[in-house]
Amino acid sequence: MDKIPDQIGYLILTEDGAVLESGGELENDERVATIITDLITLSNKSVSLVLSNMIGKKNFGVRPIFTTIDKVNMLVDKTEGVNRVPSLYCRKQAPELPTWIIYDKHILRFQAFFQQTLHEMRSASHILRKVDIFFFLEDGTIKVMEPKTENSGLSQGTLISRQRIHLPFSSDLYYDVLDLNIGREVTFFGKVFKIVNCDNFSRVFLNRLGINVPDPIPWPDAIERTPDSDRVPKHRPFRQFLDFDRQVLRFYGYWDDRESEFGVVHNLEIHYFLADDTIEIKEVYPPNSGTEGGPMFLKRMRLPRNIPAQIQMTGGPPTSSYSPGDLSIGAVLNVFGRKVVLTDCDPYTKEYYRITYGFDAFTPLPISHNEGTECLGTNMAERQLPPWNGYGSYDDSAENCRTIEPKAPHKDFMKFLHKDRVGFNSHTLRFAARLINDNPEDARRYFIIKYFLCDDTIGVFELCERNSGFKGGKFFRRDKMYLPGVEFFVPKEPPSYTDKDMWVGNELVINKHRFRLVAADEYALRYMEVNEYPMANVPLIMDKIRRTLVSQENGYKNFVAKYMEAVLPYQKELMPVRCFKQALKEIMCEKMTEHEFLTIIRHFRGDLGKERSPRREMIRSLVFTELTRGLWDDRERLCEGLKHADEAGCGVLPVHRLRQLLRAHRLPLNVDLMDCMLQVLQKDENCNILCDDLMSFLDFQTRPVFNLTEDDYQKVVRHAPPVKDTECKLWAEAETLIHEGFVNWNAFLCQLNLEHLVKDES
Repeated sequence: MDKIPDQIGYLILTEDGAVLESGGELENDERVATIITDLITLSNKSVSLVLSNMIGKKNFGVRPIFTTIDKVNMLVDKTEGVNRVPSLYCRKQAPELPTWIIYDKHILRFQAFFQQTLHEMRSASHILRKVDIFFFLEDGTIKVMEPKTENSGLSQGTLISRQRIHLPFSSDLYYDVLDLNIGREVTFFGKVFKIVNCDNFSRVFLNRLGINVPDPIPWPDAIERTPDSDRVPKHRPFRQFLDFDRQVLRFYGYWDDRESEFGVVHNLEIHYFLADDTIEIKEVYPPNSGTEGGPMFLKRMRLPRNIPAQIQMTGGPPTSSYSPGDLSIGAVLNVFGRKVVLTDCDPYTKEYYRITYGFDAFTPLPISHNEGTECLGTNMAERQLPPWNGYGSYDDSAENCRTIEPKAPHKDFMKFLHKDRVGFNSHTLRFAARLINDNPEDARRYFIIKYFLCDDTIGVFELCERNSGFKGGKFFRRDKMYLPGVEFFVPKEPPSYTDKDMWVGNELVINKHRFRLVAADEYALRYMEVNEYPMANVPLIMDKIRRTLVSQENGYKNFVAKYMEAVLPYQKELMPVRCFKQALKEIMCEKMTEHEFLTIIRHFRGDLGKERSPRREMIRSLVFTELTRGLWDDRERLCEGLKHADEAGCGVLPVHRLRQLLRAHRLPLNVDLMDCMLQVLQKDENCNILCDDLMSFLDFQTRPVFNLTEDDYQKVVRHAPPVKDTECKLWAEAETLIHEGFVNWNAFLCQLNLEHLVKDES
């Protein structure tokens, strides 16, 4: 044994933990050896010596302990406790780990209740309080918490903090996991808790230990009891307060006081508090009514149904008050002699009566008025602003008239939030327009009219040709454009152009200039079709054509027979757009606009020999946007690089080699977009990409980007990316495709669905 220092306390323990001898201030080693030898001889047991350096010590912190867990030395702050929970495995068949590691964050949760005696209330002798009992498996501690209930009037939360709790009438034994189960009663510090339920983890854990867990026990207040017919049920205000606190029924009504001198109809708001069956009534005064009343028409109180005359004069026993069953739309309340009629209620009140009483009819009642009399505040004249003087905008001038302090005009922020530009979704409708006047030089001028949906403003720009004598650019600045022939210097703002007025074929008069809309970009056409504008709604247009053919005698039969020869001989279901448009104009005359023709042609599109991939066109538009943003224009050098890499002259390159060349020529494309572009390019039998198709894909000068068709957008994307206004070729190509394409004649007749007319006429 090593040298024992002075002032060391000692404990001599047996193997079962019993203390045989203790002392302090050991002087030398011989004294300790003599004590141990004598104890072994007398008790015939193995003993152990425990030393303690406690004399004069002031800091009692936990000493760090090294231990071995899974063959790894670890520094721990706890000694290994004894696992007092029965195990499913025999000893040496499970890993030997401390309890505080095996059951870390493993908690058993039980639901229980206890009774609290009430001495200050006559209505009840006790109340039941629901609690949650938590048993921590790592150290056998217990915590009791009561869930908080709003406005309960009780001190809730943690009732018993986390600690080990002694068994009743025992100072050595503690509550263990075997003592907690459904149906048992446990006593914690004099309070008896009845366990009624547990969570799923606790049930599974106890079942694995071989402990049967009974079914949950219902709460005492949920047990059905037969009412005692001999006893009169007592009022339970405390229970009613807990169930209906902050639940208020709100009705609207009026009190007609026109029989008295200078009497009017008073608008009232009735509040019924379900927590204590009280009623308060407020009078609603319109702004600037010139009437100043009291804060309350009726202070919050129990409103009696009727007050006999003798009780009013001399006093008497209280009478019954109004209940929720007495309130409904059309009911009349007797408010101390004043008859208050209920005319309407709020949505919460309607839902309460629908659930509680099964009412479904909530028709508001109008306020009755006699001739020559009106409700208080209803005869107020509408405020009229002075006429606009021409300075600033209408909104700015009106705001300065409403207040002395200058303020900026209020804009529709929600509309701006939903219709502002988001990525490629610009929320801007672009139309090509021509100037209509008697000057022949203006007939060649080309304009772009933009309609901004975020604030209903219009901007006009001119696309001029070189050496035309006209300066291009901004023609009219972005602003609200008002309808022609309206009075400007009036108090109210005159009507302006809206998005419903923007359609191909319409004429707009903007600042005394007449413009005709002759074309629209893909985004505008697609946006109007998706949002079902009147001029871009296919079902409405087809119904108009259908009604016109039905109204004419043999109209449908002659229409089909006349233009059946116009279909292609080698493709029976296709018809040229020119013939299709001529056929519709003959039967519709002036009933269809240019935009409606355009919508029908786009819907029944059937190009011959053209199978454009919508995904390819979309990716090509995105590639063009990125190349334009990165200012890349080096197609010639890229073409030389492709020829140099194609040593065999086959005109094809592998995908990985082509990707290296594109990165070497510094195309400003990210990895994902480049992979998408390589996927849509044409390939040969060996999956090598055709170099000519790549150069055609990147040729944006002779073959500009044209946005996707209507069918393509239904499959790929909802809106097309915007294109710069300076690209006049976009409008030219759009008009060419509309006038020189083909229409699926069979699909048009099938959707028209008028074949029964041919049978009837025959």
